[in-house]
Amino acid sequence: MLSERKEKVLSIIVGEYISRASPVASETIARKGLGVSAATIRNEMAWLEEDGYIIRRHASGGGVPSDKGYRYYVQSLAGGGEVPLEEQRMISHLFHQVEAELEQWTRLAASLLARMVRNMAIVTSPKAVESRLKHLELVAVQDFLALLIVLLGETRLKQQLVSFDEAISQEGLTFIANRLNAIFGGLTRSEIASRGVELSPAEERVRKAVVHVMEGEDEQRYEEPHIEGLSHILVQPEFAQSEKMLSLMEVLESRRLVRSILPGVLAGEGVQVIIGAENREDAMRECSMVITRYGVPGEVGGALGVVGPTRMQYERSISVVRYMGSLMSYLVGELYGEGQSRFRG
Repeated sequence: MLSERKEKVLSIIVGEYISRASPVASETIARKGLGVSAATIRNEMAWLEEDGYIIRRHASGGGVPSDKGYRYYVQSLAGGGEVPLEEQRMISHLFHQVEAELEQWTRLAASLLARMVRNMAIVTSPKAVESRLKHLELVAVQDFLALLIVLLGETRLKQQLVSFDEAISQEGLTFIANRLNAIFGGLTRSEIASRGVELSPAEERVRKAVVHVMEGEDEQRYEEPHIEGLSHILVQPEFAQSEKMLSLMEVLESRRLVRSILPGVLAGEGVQVIIGAENREDAMRECSMVITRYGVPGEVGGALGVVGPTRMQYERSISVVRYMGSLMSYLVGELYGEGQSRFRG
């Protein structure tokens, strides 16, 4: 733990650097009413630099927070503040204006997050922990080949070719599809795979194909995200160099964000803050993420958060992400019949 004075010095450096994006001098800190001289503050800054909380280009220069300094600052926020009541009412009003549809909610959540924190927002659509079969169809392609069309929960449509050992007419394929719908409709892949029922060889082949399709869907933990507010990041001085901007955009526009970043950062509970070099992707090493899961635990969920430079407004970002996560959890819970009266509106 830092001493009270060192903690105050660090807090001022972080706050000033977030606001101005330029190194913070000892004279600036001295004017904040700490009751000590600039020389004493320089000694404290030297200690903070030696212990890795700030970075200075030279001994008499201003200080810039390091990742370690930002981490200490975030931990000192004790969870951040609350979203003002008038903003909560505004958000409630906007959500009540759109249709009760997952796609509408996720787009609105991303737009509001970006606008409220002046950084980039990421929101994935909610996805069931285990997909359920709603309906399947078989369409003849050739005598021994059919197209399997699988409709899963949340209207997710998947397709796969299925080959058979003998020729099957469209009438025969329709019979198989109708029978399997009656047996397996509404079940998860594990329930479909384990259900003891007598099937013909062709029906068993279709069952295995359906399980395979659902397995691939279940392994994908998060949907491709809605991204809003990229322009807020690109105007920041940290990304003035074109190569940094292009590297960041490549990560954000690729599937790497969902595949390699979100599952790792959402391993814990509540709002997660990932700072600088804590990010797995090199292109994100000058960024911070404030992100959380939302939804009905064990049933359905997604992720939402904000991305910005390490010089972001952490307290504001944490409070907004926490509130929006609670709101989206409420809305998804209502849709799935699990909602509780947590949302002020």
